[in-house]
Amino acid sequence: MNTSTGGFSRRTFMLLAATLAAPFVAIAESGKDATAVRTDGHGRTYHVLGVPLRSGSLYPGSEDDARAYRDAGLVQRLQAVGCNIVDEGDVAIPNYLPHHAIPPIRNWPGPRIAWDCISERIEPYLRQPGHVPLLIGCDCSVVIGTTQALLHAGSTDIHVLYVDGDFDAAVPTPERVQSAASTAVWILTHESPFWVGPPLKLSQVTAIGSSNPAQSVPGLRSFTLADIRRLGAAEAARQALAGVPDSAAVVLHFDIDVFQDQQFPAAYFPHADGLNLTQASELFATLSRDPRIRVIEISEYASLRDVDRSRAATLAALVSHGLGS
Repeated sequence: MNTSTGGFSRRTFMLLAATLAAPFVAIAESGKDATAVRTDGHGRTYHVLGVPLRSGSLYPGSEDDARAYRDAGLVQRLQAVGCNIVDEGDVAIPNYLPHHAIPPIRNWPGPRIAWDCISERIEPYLRQPGHVPLLIGCDCSVVIGTTQALLHAGSTDIHVLYVDGDFDAAVPTPERVQSAASTAVWILTHESPFWVGPPLKLSQVTAIGSSNPAQSVPGLRSFTLADIRRLGAAEAARQALAGVPDSAAVVLHFDIDVFQDQQFPAAYFPHADGLNLTQASELFATLSRDPRIRVIEISEYASLRDVDRSRAATLAALVSHGLGS
């Protein structure tokens, strides 16, 4: 399948038209004018978008994870703490994407198609100061789509704060099939045929929260789980932010597998060791309130492991506490 963005088929054109129209339809239905949307205490309007993506998963169901956030009252919680929120529904991603276990990347080119859909959908928001896409129900590979959107919107100085229990820097090889999520940081920072780039430098990514220092990537600035425990979550976040240029447009990637499994047993890839709820809340709040944040993505929540939605409620509370004015 040709994944080039150089030309558009009729199907791609229709998909693009639908995704770009959706924000304006949502505003019209709510009776608001696009130029009159009030921003919150941080000077932001958050656009909540679900990402119905199963290309990186091994079992069905994860394509509807965003529903759990909404069922847990995420939007209402954010409104209650003073945030201006527009629920934009879900990113339109084709439901006929391939599923296979052929090296090097599982289900390829499905992830690339999804990244392009995400990029096309959020780019209009990123062209408006103070408008921040908030992506839910996604996997780790979406960071490539959001970074691509910032590039297309004209950002020349991008930084990714990558909060994750792993470094996600596995190298794609023809001998082994791997998920796009596990290779996300490598793809983001290397020339390759997997995305249009240009790739970020390792200095433009800060990894936060890994419980396995042995996976460390040479040249990648990181604050491991041990560092966070030594410094305290808020201080580790402040030091991470201090290393980001003032001019940077920042993607905050927050993978919930940074939690300790006993504390939050609803991660797609659970970790025996990790942050407790208090540490995670402090970390997210300190990072997310930085004025340079342009995109927030919450990844790897598995609704199939949260039948009563109690973990989704915990996650919604954490996000609303962090973004509240």
